[in-house]
Amino acid sequence: MALHATPGKGRTALDRSVDEVHDAGERTMQIVALTVDGVEYAFRIESVKEIIRYTAPQPTSSTTPWMRGVINLRGSIVPIIDLGSRLGRSTLEVDPMTAKILVLEQGDTTLGFVVTSVDEVRTIGSDQVQDAPAGAGSTYIDSVVTLDDRLVMLLDAQSLLALEERAA
Repeated sequence: MALHATPGKGRTALDRSVDEVHDAGERTMQIVALTVDGVEYAFRIESVKEIIRYTAPQPTSSTTPWMRGVINLRGSIVPIIDLGSRLGRSTLEVDPMTAKILVLEQGDTTLGFVVTSVDEVRTIGSDQVQDAPAGAGSTYIDSVVTLDDRLVMLLDAQSLLALEERAA
């Protein structure tokens, strides 16, 4: 069974983030589900380079409240962002025993996002994904995913990374 990523813009949230399984005619995608300050979010697995345990970042002179600092990740300096603060929530209180850093990468841009926890990696079907409603409050929310009886906000990594480039 061959999996092929669907490229392109101007399509629905599922079209932008789906793997097509040609043999069965199903449309699925994999997500990394996470929690930030009690709220569930997810990223498409293709956006996540790696997940590492929390390492306290070295503070920088940045005046942006969501910039935690930088870490050295195997010889590369990676800016660390407080995802909760960046999404307009309160600054995340970090428990170093459970917190994680999701390292996202797109092109030449690599950023780490502090999250409360990484909960699971799941394959979801097209019937579980809906476009984010107008006025959902964030340009970073790509769509809404139904997992069991929960609603999870699927974040648009490309928007987060592009805005971070401009803000840096």
